[in-house]
Amino acid sequence: MNIPLTHALALPWAAETTPILAGFECGRLHWNGHDLLHSTGHLPDAAMAHHYAVAREQGVAGARDGLSWRHDIAARVGAAPAGFPVIWDLVHFDAPPRPVQHALACCQALPPGSWAIAVNEPSVGRRVSGMTPGRATDMALRIMAAAACLPDPPRFATCDPFHHLHPRVFRATDRLVASGHVRMVGVNYYPHHAVEPLHRVLRAVADRYRLPVMITETGWHQGLRAAHRRFPHVRDRWDWLAHVQAEIALSGVPVAGLCWYPWLDMPAWDNPAHGRWPCGWPGRQA
Repeated sequence: MNIPLTHALALPWAAETTPILAGFECGRLHWNGHDLLHSTGHLPDAAMAHHYAVAREQGVAGARDGLSWRHDIAARVGAAPAGFPVIWDLVHFDAPPRPVQHALACCQALPPGSWAIAVNEPSVGRRVSGMTPGRATDMALRIMAAAACLPDPPRFATCDPFHHLHPRVFRATDRLVASGHVRMVGVNYYPHHAVEPLHRVLRAVADRYRLPVMITETGWHQGLRAAHRRFPHVRDRWDWLAHVQAEIALSGVPVAGLCWYPWLDMPAWDNPAHGRWPCGWPGRQA
């Protein structure tokens, strides 16, 4: 795990520090049809280009975004700045009716050397994603296997919550890594769900999989009582960013990136017209 990540993965950002990436919500909620691409305006014919421009002004090294089967795939890929690295979710809380065909269309639209996540958070279950963990993991395996048949497939990462170290949290990632298609393991870690300290999580994930590790999601939802109770020393989003960076250093793991998720304050899932949750990037968002 001490191999420089730029050599191991040809990552397009610097390896000396942990770079920050901007994470854009890109899912559609199955229970009410709330499409977060619409409610945040993160679309090619709306504010997507502006969102990317602001993120780059804030110094991010890349982004995490998504390619929904309900939107124009080529237009979304084309809206990202040329040469700017993006990790694309191919399925994010909205299973396409023909997942392999959708995934192949996504892969063929991506520039060479791209990164992708087959299925976002396969462990979260039916209540959030509309899919059981087994179905979500099976879908991810099918997507990666199909992509591997292409002449220039994307490099795949995983993305799943790791808030504690009970054996069940590893089930989906174990299966995905065992396929041989995974090049990097993603850790999603939020303060309101955290049980184990982040430095222990990062060390455990790195030791278990012997692959580069990235924090694919983290952020601070201001006002959530569980977060304030678990981390009383954290007052705001800047404090949480500093806490995560300190935990990375303590872990000794050469973390490939820290994705602040979501980059934009998020519209309330059940009632987007009601307002936005204070959870986006603590600097300028838009």
